[in-house]
Amino acid sequence: MARLPTRSLFWRAFLTFWGAMAVILVCGMMLTAAVAWYRFNSLDGLNPGNLTRDATQVARTQGQDGLERWVRAMDDHYSALKIYIMDAQDADILGRRLPTRLQDWLSAYRASPDRPPQSDYAPADPAGERVSWWEPQVLTLPDGSELLMLFLPFDSSRWEVLALSPVALALLLFALAVTAPFCWALTRHITAPLAQLRETTHALAAGRLDTHTPPQLAKRKDELGLLARDFDAMAVRLKALVDTREQLLHNVAHELRSPLARLRFAAELARRNDERRDLQLDRIERECERLDALVGNTLRLARVGAMPVPSETLDVAEVVSGVVDDARYEAGGRNVRIDWDTPPPVLIAGDRDSLASAIENVLRNALRFAPPNSVIRVRLLTSASEASLEVEDRGPGVATDELASLFEPFYRTGSAGGGSGSGAGLGLSIAQAAIAAHKGTISARNVSPQGLSVRMELPLICGVDA
Repeated sequence: MARLPTRSLFWRAFLTFWGAMAVILVCGMMLTAAVAWYRFNSLDGLNPGNLTRDATQVARTQGQDGLERWVRAMDDHYSALKIYIMDAQDADILGRRLPTRLQDWLSAYRASPDRPPQSDYAPADPAGERVSWWEPQVLTLPDGSELLMLFLPFDSSRWEVLALSPVALALLLFALAVTAPFCWALTRHITAPLAQLRETTHALAAGRLDTHTPPQLAKRKDELGLLARDFDAMAVRLKALVDTREQLLHNVAHELRSPLARLRFAAELARRNDERRDLQLDRIERECERLDALVGNTLRLARVGAMPVPSETLDVAEVVSGVVDDARYEAGGRNVRIDWDTPPPVLIAGDRDSLASAIENVLRNALRFAPPNSVIRVRLLTSASEASLEVEDRGPGVATDELASLFEPFYRTGSAGGGSGSGAGLGLSIAQAAIAAHKGTISARNVSPQGLSVRMELPLICGVDA
């Protein structure tokens, strides 16, 4: 499967968060501008200087009663503006509660050192040119007493109990309305694949080993897609291991029947206690040795097939040299020469014992079928990414249609050239399991004019030119 580019979930979450923030910011700015425009329009035609002059005239001509009627009339006509007139005790003449904001303004005004000393209040500017919405204005009644008038444009006093302004509350509610669907979409984007993985895991745990994650999940280009593809690879590997174990158990049971039957027959003959008793006892001993070798090799195959990925740094040339040196003793007794020249170090990540066992099984298989006075060639070649070890003999070879089955457990070819070092069809299977544990491959081919070449390819730790 081609490796897909990864799009990190971090960046998706990051961009989703800041996308929501951008929407909130833009809409908040638009809302603030709309509120500001509303404030401007709601006070259109109202001028604090003109209002101050009107209130001053009403105070001088109609007194406090006239001011009360004037304030009520202003409240009825202008909902965006509140006017408060305070007496000497800082109480509103209509008995209303002074908003917190105006209380702060009034307290700051009282404590201000810039107030003129000759009066408690600053007189209103008759021209109204310097009158501000935010400055208290003095009103004089007919009896000479003074009142203080305060303006509160765009009144929000009812929100001050919650310490919120309408704009702030609207922005908060809008932020919640925007972020909620974003968060739901992001959560759904993550939890839905996890739920699918959970269902697939339960199916695998229930024994359905052919279970795979949904195709659309495996095609995702983020960490969840990587997890799905790794899960599928794990499921395939697990199914292969289970199938191999079942096939191995089936083959072991089949292979045990023959020597057990011969043992039973030899034991029955030995009970006759005739002149062939010693011969039958020797036969029983041979069958026991064969059974012991069969069980030992079977356990060895299972152990190699289940071993973890090796991580020890090994020099393949050194391992091959050790195996060749041991094999040359046996080859010398058969007048077979092993041709091997030690190359420079070739480093891989591996397990010394299992790798040596694989090479030994392949080399012993070659020795078993090599004719006398022949040569077995052992060569180690390297490329940029892998090391290739070839063991080539001059034996009878293997039928072409049987080459693919040569490394199956307990497989025996129909020709004389197909065998394994154990005599039970396990030697090359052990070699294949060991090479597979090293993330390598093993294959066989016939050579001309006759012979068999077994090639083992192993990944290098770093690139080495041939």
